[in-house]
Amino acid sequence: MKVTKEDLKKSQIKLRIELSPEEIEGYKQKAAKRLSEQVKIPGFRPGTAPYDVVKLNVGEPAIVRQMIDLALPETYSKAILQEKIPVVSRPQVDIITEDPFVYEAIVALLPDVKVKDHKDIKVAKELLTVEDKDVDAVIDNLQKYYATYTPIDRPAKKGDKLEIDFSGTDESGVPVEGTASKNHPVILGENTLLPDFEKNLEGMKIGETKTFALTFPMDYHAENFRGKVVNFETTIVKAEQADAPELNDEFIEKVTGEKKTLAELKAEIRKNLEEQKKNEERMRQEDKMLEAVLERTEVEISDILIDEEVEYILEDIKADLAEKGLTYEQYLKVSKKSEADLIKDHKKEAEKRIKIRLALQFLFTEEKIEVTDDEVEAELTTLAQSYPPSDQEKAKSEYRGNHNMMMRIKNRVMLKKLFDKMLG
Repeated sequence: MKVTKEDLKKSQIKLRIELSPEEIEGYKQKAAKRLSEQVKIPGFRPGTAPYDVVKLNVGEPAIVRQMIDLALPETYSKAILQEKIPVVSRPQVDIITEDPFVYEAIVALLPDVKVKDHKDIKVAKELLTVEDKDVDAVIDNLQKYYATYTPIDRPAKKGDKLEIDFSGTDESGVPVEGTASKNHPVILGENTLLPDFEKNLEGMKIGETKTFALTFPMDYHAENFRGKVVNFETTIVKAEQADAPELNDEFIEKVTGEKKTLAELKAEIRKNLEEQKKNEERMRQEDKMLEAVLERTEVEISDILIDEEVEYILEDIKADLAEKGLTYEQYLKVSKKSEADLIKDHKKEAEKRIKIRLALQFLFTEEKIEVTDDEVEAELTTLAQSYPPSDQEKAKSEYRGNHNMMMRIKNRVMLKKLFDKMLG
C-alpha cells in the first residue's frame, strides 16, 4: 500500500492511498467469499464457491464493489496509524479508480489554537441589590397565585380572569390559520396575549362579542405574522374577578408550611432573591468572559469539522422534536425551510461551538486546570440530588457507566475551576 500526503489549508490533509496488485487480489478473494455467503450459488454450500464461479454468478462489478467496501475502511485505518496522523473528523473520500483501487481521503486535523493575552481578560462585577419593592413583588405574586375567583357581570378590567372564544380573518374575510381558539384562558394585564388584543377586552362583559383589527408587531416571534393585519371576532364566555388572600399569619403558614411572621417571610424572600441575583450575575460574568475569549481566539477551523458539527446540531433538533411528538418533516414544513436552509442557518453556530471548545482546551492547558476523582464524584452527587432520594444511587451508577456523560461532568468541573481562576 502506497500512501502520499498533501497538507491543505485550515488544518486539513489529503491522503492518496494506492493498493498493490497483491493487496487488491487479496481483497477480491475476501469479497468473493463474502458474496458466496450471501448469494445462493447452485451446487455449493454458502461460502465455499470458488472465485471464478462467484464471478460467473454475480459479475465482476459486484465483486469490485464488495472489495471496495472491505478495503476502504481497513486501508484508511492502516494509513492513519502508519503515518501517525491525529485526525479529528470522518474522511471525505474520493475514489480515483476502482481497479486498480486508488482513492483520496481529506481529513481534518486538530488545528493550532491560541487565545491572545487571555490573562488580561477582566470582567467587572455589577453590584446588585434587592430592594423592598422586589420583596413586595414576590409577595404580591404569591397572593395572586393563591387567589380565588368569583364570577362577575361587570365590564372586565385588569386582573380579571377571562375565558374567550376568538377567530381571525384576513382583510378578505378568509380565516387565518393559527388565529382561532375556544375557551381560551387569559388574565387581563399579564400580556399572555398581545397587549393590543388584551386592551380590546377591557370593558367587555360576559356574553359580549366584539370585532376589531389587530396589526401584529414587526418583532413577533412567528415571522409569517409580522406586520400582518388580522380581524378578530372575540366573545367573552366566562369572567371572574381575583380575590387575593389577606396577608396574615394563616396565609404565611399556608405558603411556607411553617409558622412565621411577615418580617421573617420577607427576610427569607430577600435572602432567596439575593442568592438568585448572585447566580445571575455570575452567569453574566461567565458569558462575558466567554465572549472575550472568543474575540481573542485565533484558529482556522476545517470546513469538515463545521459540517460535522452542523450534523450534530440537526440531530439535536430532531431529538427535541421527537420528544414533543413532532417529525423533522413537519418542522421543515412549518418553518418553510429546506434542510439546506437549516444547514446554512446553523453553520455560524457550529463554527462558534467548535471555536469555544478549542479555546477552552487551550485555556485548560495554559492555566493547568485539572480535576481529581473526588471533585468529579462531588459534582456527580450534586447532579444526582435532582432525583428522588430513593433513586439517587441508581442515577449515579448509571452516570458512571456512561463514558460520554462522565466526560461531560469532568469538563463541567474543569470549566467551573477555570471560571473561578479567571474571574476570581
